[in-house]
Amino acid sequence: MKLSMLNQSFKMSLKSILGNKGRSALTMLGIIIGVSSVIILTGIGNAATNSITDSLSSIGTRLITVSMSRGGWGGSTRAISLDDMEKFLDKNTDLVSSMSPVISSMALLKCGNENTTTTLSAYSSNYAEIRDTNVETGRFISDYDVNNRAYVCIVGSYIVNEYFGGVSPIGNTIKLNGTQFKIIGTFKEQGDSTENSADNAVTIPYTTAMRFLKNKNISKFYFNATSEETVDMAVSRLKSYITSKLGTDSGFSVASVSEMLDTVNEIMGTLTAMLAGIAGISLVVGGIGIMNIMTVSVSERTREIGIRKAIGARTTDILMQFLIESVILSAIGGVIGILFGTLVGQIACKIMNLSYAAKTSMVLLSFSFSLFIGVFFGLAPAKKAAKLHPIDALRSE
Repeated sequence: MKLSMLNQSFKMSLKSILGNKGRSALTMLGIIIGVSSVIILTGIGNAATNSITDSLSSIGTRLITVSMSRGGWGGSTRAISLDDMEKFLDKNTDLVSSMSPVISSMALLKCGNENTTTTLSAYSSNYAEIRDTNVETGRFISDYDVNNRAYVCIVGSYIVNEYFGGVSPIGNTIKLNGTQFKIIGTFKEQGDSTENSADNAVTIPYTTAMRFLKNKNISKFYFNATSEETVDMAVSRLKSYITSKLGTDSGFSVASVSEMLDTVNEIMGTLTAMLAGIAGISLVVGGIGIMNIMTVSVSERTREIGIRKAIGARTTDILMQFLIESVILSAIGGVIGILFGTLVGQIACKIMNLSYAAKTSMVLLSFSFSLFIGVFFGLAPAKKAAKLHPIDALRSE
């Protein structure tokens, strides 16, 4: 087909669309809804995925967590001790660089005449190498504190604001379960500094916690791999080591942040694709709407088709005219859908405190699919128009 004929078909299609604005708008509505739904859902899904992965990444991609029950699970006659974990660290310096026991509990905090229940965590000084301590003022736990079972603590911003009026409390004391602790540092604000947030927290040396809580069994350990490349090997060797010590491969878990990231990305990717597929169904519905409207259009313009054929228009000219008209409707609907979907997605993410993240590939795929819908569902009406005999067409009215 010559370029001039193609240009003429395009102009006639555009004139027909503009001449029936209401019908054209309704025809495009299905495409607009379909494309915008895909853009909104995938954008929000990607934003949620990014938020989760950023949170996990901030923990540290070299972090490995060993968790087990007190006394061991799976019929084991013994539990992994701190000495066992220290031996593993000494013998595997090529894979892990540091280790910290982890003890978590709740405690009754008393400051002056006021009481509150706080989250109590206990670590070694090595925790500072494994994860960000988030200490804002003062210092974190030292080797001296651990070795001497010092009754010192670092407190969260809620405790600072609630009991010390926002003034640095370093050097002051608080009581935990009736035992006095000296404040040596404060944490940065993690949440909203309310009683039920992460800011209502206290950290003490793990050796102090073992005596203070009368708990000699440590059920969790943090390891820091020497590099991101050695994480998988370290996890595998830790599993084998603990299995040999317990005599069973059950009753404990060894997990790395990188494994969690892979799992999260896989789950969220599947979920986002599923949501996009569901939203894509509306695109198909929109395509059916285009086919119906184009079929009606062919019926209404039968005489026009007959006149065009009578004065020399070829079958391909008629076919191309109606096909171009269908594609234009789909293209305009696709563009409007992308713009509307992006706007709504950004507003929704702002409300949910997420960073909107629509992928360019998904935008292009949505637009391309809308064009495909236009061609696929517009082909049948276009063929019907092209096959009309000029005499039969002219006799239609």
